[in-house]
Amino acid sequence: MKNKIILIFMTLLFLQSCNKKDDINGTEVENPILEFSPSPIALNGIDAKFSKDISYGPYQENTFDIFMPKSTEPTPLVLYIHGGGFLGGEKENPYSLMWSGSWDFPSEIRTLLTNNIAFVSINYRLLAFEGDEDGVLKPLNDGKRCLQYIRSISNVLNIDKNNIVLCGSSAGGGISEWLAFSDDMADPTNPDAVLRESTRVKGIAVKATQASYDLERYETDIFVEYNFTWDDYFQEDPDMIPRFNSFYGMDSSNEFYSEHILLYRQKVDMLAMMSADDPEFWVSNPQTPVVEPTRPNILNHHSFHARTLKEWGDRIGIPNTVSYGYYHDPSGETFVDFLIRKTH
Repeated sequence: MKNKIILIFMTLLFLQSCNKKDDINGTEVENPILEFSPSPIALNGIDAKFSKDISYGPYQENTFDIFMPKSTEPTPLVLYIHGGGFLGGEKENPYSLMWSGSWDFPSEIRTLLTNNIAFVSINYRLLAFEGDEDGVLKPLNDGKRCLQYIRSISNVLNIDKNNIVLCGSSAGGGISEWLAFSDDMADPTNPDAVLRESTRVKGIAVKATQASYDLERYETDIFVEYNFTWDDYFQEDPDMIPRFNSFYGMDSSNEFYSEHILLYRQKVDMLAMMSADDPEFWVSNPQTPVVEPTRPNILNHHSFHARTLKEWGDRIGIPNTVSYGYYHDPSGETFVDFLIRKTH
């Protein structure tokens, strides 16, 4: 009798555990209750709502904002990822003029809303300048989870989850490329419902971006004309060494060619990931004059990054609109025009 009672008790516990939300693995997606706030930009009469600081993951930095145009049908979405060298920046960046006033992002957000396109801006975890244990895969995977989370609550946000375009600048451009050029990272059997969502998008539009996060590509592909080597660069700018090490979670740059870092670099080599079925991309690296990369800002925003992306895209067969340095794509298509075209 005692054993029978124990068996019944254990069965009840099992059934209770099956019905309980698994807070650790996130087997259920808890739909957020959206709270709307005053828009951080002037909407100039556009009928749209703004909701901020929506959580998409377990970390404090895992939040996003959304502008939602009034619509009876699910709308396309443009998802913006901020720059800052993985060391700074925030989702509020596009709510004011950027790049010393040369980039009127608030006006572009209004244009998107007028065209019935929702707009999201995200935060993600940053790297420590020195001693980061995780490296660049940390913010890359945050971008991945945010995209998948948004898809998992698309009914709440009233968006068409099959009509999403990514955009970003600098580091945010790199995250956009990594997502676009990766094979679909959906995991259909994952207990976390968010991670079962697709990561494929309809296109990306990026500015002042990098061509690859396998930094050996700077030597072998991007800056060959300058006979660039990291050893020479570190002699001129030794302050870059701890930042370089943190990029892969290395204790020392001597690990750069070790087996585990070689595997890490393969996971973040956007050039090697590119294939003919990847989405169309728009890139602008307008930095001039086009000079030898001797400082971090020149090194990471150089026009040759965009040129390399175009060369690889053309060779593989990925449609692209690319401008760099003094070269302007003959189409003349603007950043916002590309976003509208790809979502309509």
